[in-house]
Order: sequence, then C-alpha cells, then structure tokens
Amino acid sequence: MERRNSKKMLVIGLVLLFLGAGATLVVSANRAWADNFDSYTDGQLLDGTSDDGGWKGWGNAPAAAGMVTSAQFRSAPFSNQIWVVSDNVHEYDGYTSGHWVYTAWQYIPNDFTGMSYFILLSAYDDAGATNVWNVQVNFDADTNLVTSEMDSNTVPLIKGQWNQIRCDIDLDSDYLAIYYADMLIVEKTWSETYDGTGGGPMEIAAVDLWSNGASPVYYDDMSLSPAGAELTCDAGGPYSGEENQAIQFTGFASGGSEPYTWYWTFGDGGSSTVQNPTHAYTTQGTYNVSLIVTDGASSTATDIATTTITEPQPLPLLEIGTITGGFGVTTSVKNTGEADATNVVWTINLDGKLVFLGKSSTDTIATLAFAGDEQIKAGFILGFGKTNIVVSATCDEGVTAELTKSAFVLGPIVLGVK
Repeated sequence: MERRNSKKMLVIGLVLLFLGAGATLVVSANRAWADNFDSYTDGQLLDGTSDDGGWKGWGNAPAAAGMVTSAQFRSAPFSNQIWVVSDNVHEYDGYTSGHWVYTAWQYIPNDFTGMSYFILLSAYDDAGATNVWNVQVNFDADTNLVTSEMDSNTVPLIKGQWNQIRCDIDLDSDYLAIYYADMLIVEKTWSETYDGTGGGPMEIAAVDLWSNGASPVYYDDMSLSPAGAELTCDAGGPYSGEENQAIQFTGFASGGSEPYTWYWTFGDGGSSTVQNPTHAYTTQGTYNVSLIVTDGASSTATDIATTTITEPQPLPLLEIGTITGGFGVTTSVKNTGEADATNVVWTINLDGKLVFLGKSSTDTIATLAFAGDEQIKAGFILGFGKTNIVVSATCDEGVTAELTKSAFVLGPIVLGVK
C-alpha cells in the first residue's frame, strides 16, 4: 500500500488547488453497467460534472480528469484518454454479492512512455484513509511487461492494438482472476487486496484509471456484467472468394441485452451496419474483417475473421450445339471457355403429352476440355404430336447451358426442329 499511497499523495498535491465537488453516478447491481464514451463530446473532460456519466478525478480533483477523444477508439467515435495527471475514477454501488465480469479495452500506442495503471477497489472514499485496492496492474514501457503488483506476476505488454483487460470477480466465493489479452496474470481471493494484506470488503466499489505521469493510454467499451451474461459475438469465417465476387458474411451475438446493433469493417475501407452483409473486394489479398456488436446497455463485443481474395480463376463456358431430329434427337455440348469442365451432366427432355418413350435422356461427360465439343443423343423415342425439346448441361464448376426448340414427333421420327 505504501507505494500506491505515496504516488497518490503526489498527484493529489499537484492538483490540490483544483479540488471541487463532483457528481457521482451510482449503478444498481441488479443490472449491468457499461460505458463506450460515445455519448460525450470530443475533448470533454471527465472531471465530475453532471454530464460526465459518473466519471471524476481521484479525490474529486478536476485536474485528474480523463479526456474524451477521437484520437483512438475501439467503437467509434470516442475513447477515454488517460495521460500525465489523469487519475479517472468511476464509483459503483450495490455490487456486494454475485459473480461479475469487469471488462475494459485498452490501447497503448507504440511510442508509449512511462508506467500507467488499471485499478479496481473494494472501498473508495475520495482519497481518504479507507480506500482498499484489490486490483492494481501496471503497464511498463521500459520493461514491456504487464504486472500485477500483488505478486509481481507478468505477461508481455502488447502495443499498437486494442487489448482486453478482464477481471473475473466472484464475491460469493471470494475469487478474483485477472486477464490481459486473454492471458491469465493472477488468481487470488478478492478480499486479499492487491498487496496481500487481506481484509478487503466483499464489494466492487470503483475503477481507477491512473496515468502516473505516463504518455496517453486509451480505454473504451468498459463494462461490469453478471458472469455468463456478458455480450459475445462471432464474425464467422474464415471467408474466401475472388475479386469482385459478392461474399456473404454472417454475424452472431448472444448475452448482454437486446436489441443489438452491428458494425462490420471489411479491411478495405468498406463497412456495413446489417447483421449478415455481403461485400465484394476489388483487389486480391488477405483482409481482417471486424465485427463489433453493441447491445441495449451499450456493452460491446468484437470478433475478427479473415477473408482471402484471389484473382478470378479461368472457367469453362458451356453451350448447346444445333439440335437435329430424325430417328431420335442429336446435339452437342461445347466448352467455349478457358478451363476444362468436369462432370458435365446433360439432359434431353421432350415435354409432348403423346411422347410415350424417350421423354428424358441423361448422362455425364467426365471431362469436357476447353474448346471441346461432345456429341450427345437421346435414346429411342416413340410418340405423336407437338413437343418442345429442352437440352441442358451443368458442370461441377457451376456453369450451366440450356437450349429449347420445338418439333413434331411422328412415331420414332422427330421432324421440323426449329
């Protein structure tokens, strides 16, 4: 605790002249809490005024505010920038039992300097003597490590992308697990407190985003939700296709509170706000596709899929040749495309009501080479009267062809094909 309190007193000393009363928004534990910072204005200081959604400076110090910014965001258009003297606090009320998941998405730029902190407290009284720190994780630019100060457990620091900080808190069984980018940092009892002294209350009281003099770090899409009810989404995939081909994307979401809103980015500058969009790429390559789902409580979930786009492949092109009559029906299937056609299934159908035999003939050409021309013939035909002759062909490559002619059947002879 000494390390934490000494640094806190330094910050409070710097901003003491600016202390003021701040409004605090408390949230009942019978519902989830979430903030994606998108309801504020660009450049707004989260310093404890009535329009700050419950955010304020540590000890009600306005100068310790975070700042709403569009410089970085996970869900457009804003995030909370924590930098230099920022010591941004949000209090909670009534979270004294149950199993909860606290989630915060964090972006640390590649040029980050200093050491910044993410903190959860089980007791908070505006910089008074009864504050209890349960989670204190630092992000160190010098060591490139993320460290739980309770036990010095570390995982690698990841810069230049959004990473999830997740705390699994079970107040009924006194359990805490802290994750960074899905890497487990530490498991311990919640009441143990970050420095191992123990005796902390069974409550989630506040979050503190502390800059500690470091360069900007960004937070977005923060939430406190009942375990098992947190919002999740799935972008499907992996997807593949060819240039200028419409690709069907499929999104899925569960948990949270409906209704859901959907936001896709396709990696080429394109985007969509429908659940299951289609999109065509004009250039070959591999693209990262992002799906962000926002629920009715403003919680968000994100999933990433990949799309691989290749140049269009040569395809066969099927045509039906001239249909002739006589004793039966004869024609051909031609491949005028640029690739072989495989498993070409052809049919010759006669729809005349008085065609008694040979109404339908079918067979398969295993391979029809490009520029190939294969003769096909119907079986024995017997009938009388007018008929349509419908010749069709399809292949494994998805190419089809069809040609229809009229004729007259006289016994086994087909006449007047036109």
